[in-house]
Amino acid sequence: MKVLYAIQTTGNGHLSRAKEFIPYLERRFQVDVVLSGPNHGLSLNSPIKHHYQGLTLFHTQKGGIHWGKTIFKNNILQFIIDLFRAPVHQYDLVINDYEPITAWSCKLHGVLCFGLSNQFTLWQKKIPDSKKKWTRKLSYIRFFAPVKYGYGLHYKAFDNNIYHPIIRSKIRHLTPTRGGGIVVYLPAHPQEEIIKVISSTKGQQFKIFSKDIIAFSASNNYSLHPINETAFISALAAADGVITNAGFTTTAESIFLNKPLMVVPMRGQVEQQYNAYTLKKMGVVVVKHFDVSQQSKIEKWIKKPKNKRVLFHNNLHQLVDQIALDFIKIKYNSQSIPS
Repeated sequence: MKVLYAIQTTGNGHLSRAKEFIPYLERRFQVDVVLSGPNHGLSLNSPIKHHYQGLTLFHTQKGGIHWGKTIFKNNILQFIIDLFRAPVHQYDLVINDYEPITAWSCKLHGVLCFGLSNQFTLWQKKIPDSKKKWTRKLSYIRFFAPVKYGYGLHYKAFDNNIYHPIIRSKIRHLTPTRGGGIVVYLPAHPQEEIIKVISSTKGQQFKIFSKDIIAFSASNNYSLHPINETAFISALAAADGVITNAGFTTTAESIFLNKPLMVVPMRGQVEQQYNAYTLKKMGVVVVKHFDVSQQSKIEKWIKKPKNKRVLFHNNLHQLVDQIALDFIKIKYNSQSIPS
């Protein structure tokens, strides 16, 4: 059975979980991988069939989405060309991690496509928290990469087609310690703004990771680190706390490691707003902005950090089995599965 696994590369979370999930898929299926979006340089340890330009979100200086740049800097014509040319018809099934080109191509050509993402969770009927305030934005999320069937990833497995976060084996096998300072990973925030806040925050050392940092450097109470998976995991293992956006992967891995967590949801990204809403109910500290106006709240969190550990189970074997079973139900028995 030939499967195409399509992955959105905006942020490192989609790639991180794909790196863990692909070996499980390959035990049962013949798998090809395509990507779309910016090139982050994170290796999947698997051959890439094609890397589409896709659609990229651009950010403002305050960490929100810059819709003007997002609309006008993306090559919409190339996106449409790729949509028509994507070879989805060559596969029995497409598994889609919020990747728009293959999602729309499957819809156009009538190819069976299963979603697998945190975003898929947001429009499920049994989702435990209210969605009314985000109804309009959720419509955009669903329109971006439309799939009829699929599997959601969430902090709580609240339904049969909802699974715990995919935690990397490298994270699962860590022995967490303390004393390594606060890890700061805010990819949508300008480095200068982060340093401005950190340099005047007392009581801790900070390790700032950013794609804009080329080489390691250190100053007073902080150090700057280029994005590197091994270095980041090492820093996370020894961290006294983690400050990050409300992206799904880093927050889930921090909770798994029992690290005090502060999240700064990106403005304009409904999935991050919802993640932050859920995390706050779980006891995680949430700040709307990462700037000097939040100084006292940050310092208070440093003095009295809050831990919230959840032992997310590795259920990737069950997930792959469920994908195979649902494919058979739909393809050969004309049965419906949850959507």
